[in-house]
Amino acid sequence: MREKLTPSQQEAVEHDRGPLLVLAGPGSGKTRVITYRIARLLQRGIPARNILGLTFTNKAAQEMADRVRRLCPDSRVWLGTFHRFCARLLRQWAPAVGLQPHFSIFDTTDQRQLVRDVLRDLGYDPTHYPPEKIADRISRAKNDLIPPDVFAERYAEAIGDHLRVVTAQVYPEYQRRLLRLNGADFDDLLLHVVTLLREADELRRELDERYLYILVDEYQDTNLAQYQIVAGISQIEPNLCVTGDPDQSIYGWRGAKLDNILRFEADFPGAKVVRLEQNFRSTQAILRSADRLISHNQFRKAKSLRSDQHEGPPVELWCFHDSLHEAEGIARTIRTLVESGEATWKDFAVFYRVNWLARDIELALTRYRIPFQVAAGLAFYERAEVRDLLAYLRVLANPDDDAAFRRVVNRPLRGIGKTTQQRLVRWAESRGLPLWEAARQAEQNPEFSKQAATRLKAFAKLLDGLSLADAGSIEGLLHAVLDRTGYARAWAESSTERDAERLAVVHELLRLAADYDRSLAEAATLQGFLESASLSSDVDALDETAGKVTLMTLHAAKGLEFPIVFIVGLEHNLIPHERALSSDDPREFEEERRLLFVGMTRAMRRLVLTRTLRRMVRGRLFDAIPSPFLSEMEYDVKDFTAEELPGETVSPPTAAAAPPQEASRRNRSSDAASRPLLTTGAALLNGTNEEVPVPFGFHVGMKVRHPRYGAGTVVEAGGFARHRTVTVLFEEDERRITFDVAKSPLQPVGIR
Repeated sequence: MREKLTPSQQEAVEHDRGPLLVLAGPGSGKTRVITYRIARLLQRGIPARNILGLTFTNKAAQEMADRVRRLCPDSRVWLGTFHRFCARLLRQWAPAVGLQPHFSIFDTTDQRQLVRDVLRDLGYDPTHYPPEKIADRISRAKNDLIPPDVFAERYAEAIGDHLRVVTAQVYPEYQRRLLRLNGADFDDLLLHVVTLLREADELRRELDERYLYILVDEYQDTNLAQYQIVAGISQIEPNLCVTGDPDQSIYGWRGAKLDNILRFEADFPGAKVVRLEQNFRSTQAILRSADRLISHNQFRKAKSLRSDQHEGPPVELWCFHDSLHEAEGIARTIRTLVESGEATWKDFAVFYRVNWLARDIELALTRYRIPFQVAAGLAFYERAEVRDLLAYLRVLANPDDDAAFRRVVNRPLRGIGKTTQQRLVRWAESRGLPLWEAARQAEQNPEFSKQAATRLKAFAKLLDGLSLADAGSIEGLLHAVLDRTGYARAWAESSTERDAERLAVVHELLRLAADYDRSLAEAATLQGFLESASLSSDVDALDETAGKVTLMTLHAAKGLEFPIVFIVGLEHNLIPHERALSSDDPREFEEERRLLFVGMTRAMRRLVLTRTLRRMVRGRLFDAIPSPFLSEMEYDVKDFTAEELPGETVSPPTAAAAPPQEASRRNRSSDAASRPLLTTGAALLNGTNEEVPVPFGFHVGMKVRHPRYGAGTVVEAGGFARHRTVTVLFEEDERRITFDVAKSPLQPVGIR
């Protein structure tokens, strides 16, 4: 193992006892450190049952598990997410927190629906009090370990914040209903375990004695609840190893506490600190620019990043007239590079701060017939077909799950309308029955017509039959649901493209169930499958082998890497986000800087930032102000503000909307200073500074003049057809800018 580790990595792997903080910069091999550390512990004779590995995504956990198995094929170390670990504990200790072991896990959609129901029952209009905002406040309260009664008392009369007052009323009722439905939301999984560790000392001691070595990945993203869990089971033998990077803490908005990693040495006295500063991912140019950006943050642990890659092309800032031209430029560049053989579709990623920025990109990629996937789009587990079938499984696993029952009681249509459903709910609540049992007894309710009672009893009988079915596997149970309900029958008999798509989704769910059955064999359970589905994320579903361009938010990009990255919208109110700019807390602004840093350090070979002169925001066209972060890093500017869209004629920009005046911020003393810039067209494809014929007689070495920038020299010429470009080095301030020569105001003044 030593031959494959750097000295710093080896130091972290071989640390034997006591707390360990591994400060791991981006691309520094922290996953390798964790997996090799686990392998070394096993080789030292530490039993696998005494080792616990925790991370934040199923994807990361699976990658770690695969690597550990390659190093130690027979190991059975438990590696998983915090939420999966807590769900596992709660199955065993559910009664201690008011649940039954077969409880349902409510995902974000379920949570918002329950909040919506509570709002209506309390007399509030969900259109005026958005359920997602109230659900978010409840989530933050749980992450901060604030129970509903304390929250209600604290904010019952929050002056100037009526939404918080309403949340104080909703939260206690929401929690009561969750327990009545034998359900727990994502945050409950953590909160309930914290409660158990505080109140069930027997459990805390058992876990503390069992997990002698604990490893936590991405520690900078832990919230207060996760910190309490880790600290609670690291008291007897504090052999706690955490890896993370304060510069990559980007989840403060959902409760992550940066102080958890900043205060690690104070919280765990005697902790050893190892810094991983060698980057194996990005070129020197990319890393240098990102490092300069993040150095402006105050709340961090200083480290000096260095790359073992070559210098590479400089980071570029492309400036466009508007978002349509921005999207067009990105799509055209991607297609050109792929057609030249220099890259493949999967090499590209486009990142953005907010999802709506993807619209124009998606349209442009579609026009250019470029295959793409959107990581934050309609996730597989959010599809109506998937949610319906999983709801059938949920109610079979947890007969108290009225939310799941209500979702499928009339899917497919079986004549049980809203009025009947509402009467069933009222009657069930009055008798303290779950809806499934109430449907069995429907004929006892005089409010139901004979027909309604018959249909409800028939549905209850259908569920009874499914619950007794000896399917033998999760896949078999899903087939039984499909066969007995006729859920997908109409789609199978249809010839429309929409129905074919729905059927394909159903088949994909069946495939996932079969994969689950195979992977766990005898250990496969219905609750385990539902848990796996509930705790999945958009990034977990991302197919990195799909051969497609990837579109995703900067937040979703965490932990990934791509050879060529575009980050769009380097503008005021986008990056940084308007919320951070209006906040009095400087930490919010710093988190935006960290978010951009994370995005930049996903790039391996080439990084392009983009901004526009004007951008449509909430239906209005605004003049775009450059992001303040642009003054904090180095890059070369490409000016495409006069570029036309196909079939469009654009007038040159006016003085008020002139091209941005960012200068090249590249260190001109470096070897890269004399290297040609990459642009669209031939130069972009070939990276060459050979002289290329262009319109108007421009060629490398020619003296030119620009009405704004003054005299300069053509240092690069490239492009093709209508997209020929020249790069000019201007004499006055040595700025280096690329122009579309067909539309630029450049004038030749002589030949050198």
